[in-house]
Amino acid sequence: MQREARPTKKGGPRYRQIADHLRMRIGTEYQVAQVLPTERALAVSYDANHQTVRQALAVLAEEGLIARYPRRGSVVVDRWATGEFAIVVKPRFLRPVASPYFPLVATSIAEALLTRNSRWVATLHVGRVCDDDGEHVASLDLWEPDVLKRLRGVFTFHPLGKLEAQLKTARIPLVNLWAAQAAVPPQPENNTVAPDYLSLYENAFAHLQKVGCRNVGILAFLNKEHSARALAALTRSAKAHRVRLNPEWLRENMHWGGQREAIEPMAHDMFCRLWRTASHPDALLVTDDVLCRGVLRASLRLGIEFPDQLRLISHANLGAPFAYHKPITRVEFDPAAQAEAAVDLMTRLQRNPEAAEPPIRIPAIFIQGATT
Repeated sequence: MQREARPTKKGGPRYRQIADHLRMRIGTEYQVAQVLPTERALAVSYDANHQTVRQALAVLAEEGLIARYPRRGSVVVDRWATGEFAIVVKPRFLRPVASPYFPLVATSIAEALLTRNSRWVATLHVGRVCDDDGEHVASLDLWEPDVLKRLRGVFTFHPLGKLEAQLKTARIPLVNLWAAQAAVPPQPENNTVAPDYLSLYENAFAHLQKVGCRNVGILAFLNKEHSARALAALTRSAKAHRVRLNPEWLRENMHWGGQREAIEPMAHDMFCRLWRTASHPDALLVTDDVLCRGVLRASLRLGIEFPDQLRLISHANLGAPFAYHKPITRVEFDPAAQAEAAVDLMTRLQRNPEAAEPPIRIPAIFIQGATT
């Protein structure tokens, strides 16, 4: 039998080196259902003792690459045939007052996975209720070895910090659904599938220009880290369509104190205060569906008629219509389209977990309603 070259000491523990080399051979030299050489044969091949080889095989078994049977030996497993896919979302985004976007995308991902393979399992991982990203990540059970062993991939709406490195070490693909990562150039994340918010701005301003609006107000809820770049992109888009942003009605980073329940009433109160100012814009663009719910409640309270007194365009999600007496003019995203693209990307990453694919942006669709 041909002996494998002995790795240097700089390569880490000997059993890890053997496991890494065997992992590369699985899927090429060793196919699904094929029995690996015996521990004795591998020990000779790698010039290692039996205990070291046994540790290497244990690593591959923990990763779900092989199954070990008494007398039969180690058999290559089809990881793609079975396994669990985690969907990570913070608890507050699943509350009734939150945007329906998150449960719509999560449900669509689970359905898309099951359509492709009825033996796959999609599980929701929410962690503890907390505002700090680090605390939330630390509370997830994805750190546990027994959970990692079952995982075939992770979809996440939020950054996972140090957990991402652990997933990478375990060769578990990660697909980001975090909208802020793919919303605005120039620093998008690889392996991301998210709504293209630039298309929201472009569609909205193009329509407002068409109907003769020149003075536009903005109500937006933006991630603090990305608000400056997003506002710059929004301003460029408005300028390109010869639309002026009303400075008194420009609320691009509305603070909500970490309480998702506060967003809708905050938008309600903000709109009421703005409406009492001396000057009103020709139109209002609301870039968050929960904010828009607050604006609609305020308009009913104040007796404002769209579009007679103010034209209104809002961000929306397909499958989650607004509870309003007339159809809203909206720039709509399709959660199912995002889910399909995310599962397609995960399928490709299963074959090559180290791949870094460019971000995929899901375009918005403009829908003319009765508010412009």
